[in-house]
Amino acid sequence: MILGAGLLVLVGLGLFVAALLTGVDALYWGCVAACALAAGLLVAARRGMSARSGSPAGAGGGTTTPAASTPTATVPAGPAARGGATAAGAQGPSAASVAETRDARPATVQVPSGGGGAVARDETDPEIEEVEVTDLLLVVDLTDEVLVVDEHPRYHVAGCAWLGDRETIPIPLDEARGDGFTPCAVCRPDRTLADRARSRR
Repeated sequence: MILGAGLLVLVGLGLFVAALLTGVDALYWGCVAACALAAGLLVAARRGMSARSGSPAGAGGGTTTPAASTPTATVPAGPAARGGATAAGAQGPSAASVAETRDARPATVQVPSGGGGAVARDETDPEIEEVEVTDLLLVVDLTDEVLVVDEHPRYHVAGCAWLGDRETIPIPLDEARGDGFTPCAVCRPDRTLADRARSRR
């Protein structure tokens, strides 16, 4: 089963490349279907290994199939990671790293105000948007304008709450992705731009 899942992943990769080269929507959906089947085979293989190792089966001796969910892709962190998102099902950050990020205090800068006081501004970067595969396939080659901030690894859409009064640089989405920028989880630019692309069709 594991070998079959690996072959399905290779088939999905081939369909994805073919879809990029030809622009045929059916090939994109074939890629999604192949990845979903590969995930199903891996789940079945894991259940089979658990049963052989003596793990208790479900009630009545049968196994239940988990509800199907939309596969998601995790975009690599940081401008140094060039080339966009990883394949569907890639592991995200560990629970320990997420907890550590939550517990960390945000850095602040002192901005002089009219009354001589100081205003605190959050200088921590927002989380990375978790992008669905269907949205990723739509935005991978878009040239819609997004906003970036110098020395920060995320790209945003206009109106993002994190941007505030920061000085932004408008660049095309494909250029931002090529330069290693990743989508902001606050304004969710990939979801927003994918919805715009659907509305234009």
